[in-house]
Amino acid sequence: MEFKHINLDYLKEMSGGDRNMIKEMIDIYASEIPGYLERMNRYLETGDAEALGRLAHKAKASAQIMGAKKIAEDLRELENIASEGRNKDLYAGIVESITRQFTLSIDELKKVAETL
Repeated sequence: MEFKHINLDYLKEMSGGDRNMIKEMIDIYASEIPGYLERMNRYLETGDAEALGRLAHKAKASAQIMGAKKIAEDLRELENIASEGRNKDLYAGIVESITRQFTLSIDELKKVAETL
């Protein structure tokens, strides 16, 4: 299977191809992401740039493990600008993009999980 939003090569390598571990990591990712997105939006609403930057850093690791390169890049950008408190006008657009991409990545991961 080929996907647009994920690349599981790293996860497969890290897990030694263990299907149970891969499925478990997918399940963890799918269960954590809604909470990340809810908190990102809350921090965005309250203007807590520092917390937004920290959360972007934390979420970036999950995206990298799933090979969600574009999400990881957007999270890195959000982390950098939010941590420095600059370009606040860009935060909402980046969070919207991240939200859309996370949703698409979870859809793709569910397809993978069905085959495991």
